[in-house]
Amino acid sequence: MKEISPLALAGRYLARFAAASGVIALLVWVTWVMLDLKHLQSGFTLP
Repeated sequence: MKEISPLALAGRYLARFAAASGVIALLVWVTWVMLDLKHLQSGFTLP
């Protein structure tokens, strides 16, 4: 394994965290929209 600078390591973890939180946020938003459609039947809504 080659030497990695602490900054590169931090950047890699930050990128991974950003990607994971983005996916989670997308899932939450889609769930929110689906629940809205089910309850309100008013079309596509933004939270």
